[in-house]
Amino acid sequence: MVITLRWRVAARREEPRMSPPSRILIAFLAFLVLIEQPVQIWAQRPPAQTESEPGLVIIVEGIGGIDMVGKSAKLSFKHANLPHDVHRFIWTHGTGKFLTDLQDTQHVLKKADELASFIRDYRARYPNRRIYIVAKSGGTGLTLFALRDLPANTVERVILLSAAVSPNFDLRHALRATRGEIVSFHSRNDRMILSWGTSTFGTIDRHYGESAGLKGFVVPLNQTDEDRTLYRRLVQVPYTSRMLLAGVSNGSHSATSLPWFISSEVVPWLR
Repeated sequence: MVITLRWRVAARREEPRMSPPSRILIAFLAFLVLIEQPVQIWAQRPPAQTESEPGLVIIVEGIGGIDMVGKSAKLSFKHANLPHDVHRFIWTHGTGKFLTDLQDTQHVLKKADELASFIRDYRARYPNRRIYIVAKSGGTGLTLFALRDLPANTVERVILLSAAVSPNFDLRHALRATRGEIVSFHSRNDRMILSWGTSTFGTIDRHYGESAGLKGFVVPLNQTDEDRTLYRRLVQVPYTSRMLLAGVSNGSHSATSLPWFISSEVVPWLR
């Protein structure tokens, strides 16, 4: 019995200790489990205080009629105590009609005219209220088309999420119509939609290739002084590991439609 007990004690002492790489791996796996539950983490944040004056946020969602940006925005704005009204501009052909929305250029241009008219009417009725636009994917193209026909400084700021337009899209007209910045969020992780998808089926402005929402807009090299002044107000925000570590985005196409992304990345631009 004594021999057996001593052998067990010795065996227990000889058990190998966990190596540093193993500890790092376990810690990383635990971290992944935590960030897979961003809803609970986000919901525990205290509501932010704001002194923003009431304005209007126009939501222009992507193709197919199933985008979550509108619902996420309403939830996030309420959580952040933003006083703005929210108008969801409906432009698609209906639920699931992705290719029709993407490739029916005349319909897109018609809806862009309707959006421009809506903005002009609102500005006439409320000349002192700020107008913001938050557009996603194919809805960014419709928004940029609408801004071409608006007077200078008509809207306060424009937020483009995962823009499904050509990287070489001429932004000068849209920048003139915007008093503040055009803020564009892009991600190299968005290859399925904004590289393969738009190379195969085209962008909303009928460009076949990678979209601006993948690597950003291309700023023209040969610019006039006016062009340089305009493009200084283009803010391009790439997906970074900070967003992953904060639990707000994994860089995918759908991530920019979710409430924790809207709350963390978009709301600060609407104050």
